[in-house]
Amino acid sequence: MSENADSSKLLSIPSNAGRAIVGSAAVLARPLLKTADFAKFSQARSLDVDPARLLRLERLGLFAPVFRVKTPEEDVPPMRIPHGDGDDWFERGWAWDTTFVPIRHEIPRDEDRSQEGYYSVFQLDYLRIVLSELTLPVQLDQLLTKGPQLPANWERSVADVVEWTRSSLTSAREHAFRPAVALLCQYISNRYYPAAMSDMRSTRMRSTTSWDSWIEVGDPRKSAEDHAARVDPADVASRFNLTPARLRHAYETLAHSQETVDPLARWYPLVQFVAVDERERLKGKALLAETLRRGSLMLRALHRDLYNEELPPPNEVAGTVINYIPELAVRSNQRRYLEFVVNDYGLNPQPKLVLFVEGQSDERAVHLLFERLFGYTTYKAWIEVVAVRGVDNATGTREDGYRAIMRLIDYLHHHQTLGIVVLDNENNAVKLKREGGKMRSFFGHRNRVTRPEYIHVWKTSFEFDNFSDTELALCLTRACGGTFVFRRAEITLCRKSPQPGSALTRLYRQRTSADLNKMRLSDELVDQIFAADARRKVENRPIVKLLQRIARLALRNPPPVTQEIYDANQQSRFLAKKS
Repeated sequence: MSENADSSKLLSIPSNAGRAIVGSAAVLARPLLKTADFAKFSQARSLDVDPARLLRLERLGLFAPVFRVKTPEEDVPPMRIPHGDGDDWFERGWAWDTTFVPIRHEIPRDEDRSQEGYYSVFQLDYLRIVLSELTLPVQLDQLLTKGPQLPANWERSVADVVEWTRSSLTSAREHAFRPAVALLCQYISNRYYPAAMSDMRSTRMRSTTSWDSWIEVGDPRKSAEDHAARVDPADVASRFNLTPARLRHAYETLAHSQETVDPLARWYPLVQFVAVDERERLKGKALLAETLRRGSLMLRALHRDLYNEELPPPNEVAGTVINYIPELAVRSNQRRYLEFVVNDYGLNPQPKLVLFVEGQSDERAVHLLFERLFGYTTYKAWIEVVAVRGVDNATGTREDGYRAIMRLIDYLHHHQTLGIVVLDNENNAVKLKREGGKMRSFFGHRNRVTRPEYIHVWKTSFEFDNFSDTELALCLTRACGGTFVFRRAEITLCRKSPQPGSALTRLYRQRTSADLNKMRLSDELVDQIFAADARRKVENRPIVKLLQRIARLALRNPPPVTQEIYDANQQSRFLAKKS
């Protein structure tokens, strides 16, 4: 429990700090806890205490509550915080400050129910240290394997440890720095605790109303913002005799403690964005670290307000950071910050590539083919397949030409998602390919929106480019359940039509008196690609070559984790032509 830092950097406890905390109602945003509740709070964070042990620590002069109350000698309402007229129990001797070091107040007996102590959750860091020095780990298996008798020196060894601990109590009882850090955190909690309860996007500005048999906490006359505004950083600095060095040292100490105990320390950049309610569901030391993190964030915010200096975040206090990921300048944009963080952890669900196809049947064919070719889905490859429901929806009308889908691709490329368009050769599809490759970007990082080869137009259509007339006739026959048999010559006539796709649909309707189920036809076409008696090899089908290329492009498009990488990607030839 010794402190090796220069004494000029150490906080000290102001006189009557506990009374000042109660008097300023610095318990509204983060209430104090009575002994039993504080013990449960500590146990949930892997600190082995109960009310009886807390009293023992108090008797040893090592750890005490913020203040104590006793049963008044007359019948009066509970102590109110904030104080009203005649509510100051400290003045009337029914409450007393217990923050003095060394401890000098009277400690109640175990069976005494006429008193109650109130603790701050920010005292957990010091409690952790006290418990670590008063807890002796024993590996019983070492003793059990030595035979039925305990080693001769066993009792002597234990006695030596007890005696050494007893001799160190004197200096431990004088330790004031970490208790002072806890009291400072509690004193500023009305102003800074709500922001520390943030998920980097929203904060909880609320005052707490609570009561028990001893005290009532709450002030319906004022809002949480009113109480936050009453905490004057300059007054705090004066009361705790702060200097930049002292406050910085206090912050770094608490940040080090958090990182020391936190099993999720390496995940801190991600955890800070997790919803507060979900972080409250953490267990043990991870939950303890969350409590310490909030205290450290409060001290960091106070330092910023007092000295106009932004200290490193808690996870970057220890060691030397060579490259900030992402860069410090990015972090003021919380959405961008989160985007880079989830990219770094591989958790961004944003697609790496969006494939625009003409219709739902093409979309189905792509999904089926992809899984049968590569053994995994488009979703696993971070590829999104979007049906534009017809060439006209992709190419637009005469008024807007091809601009709509190209502007969408421009936006996707701006967000590092590659856009690929695959269309049948109908209407304005060829014009879209020709003009789309020349279109200039809105976003400034790239001269062009895309590369011409990212707009793929079939020579005729998906069906006629990838399947022979004989295969199409066979698949149409299967699509109608074999009720009607289609001939190669009929398909050949459709191929020669100015609009082969429409001709194929009309043929089916004429022969069957029913609309063509294009989804069923897609299933049959995909099966035909892999048919054992197919004359064309799988790898020679144009759609297979296209999907292989698309899979490679998605693989080559890892999401950026820094602004520098993002800028380099945007200016590369991967997304668009240079000029």
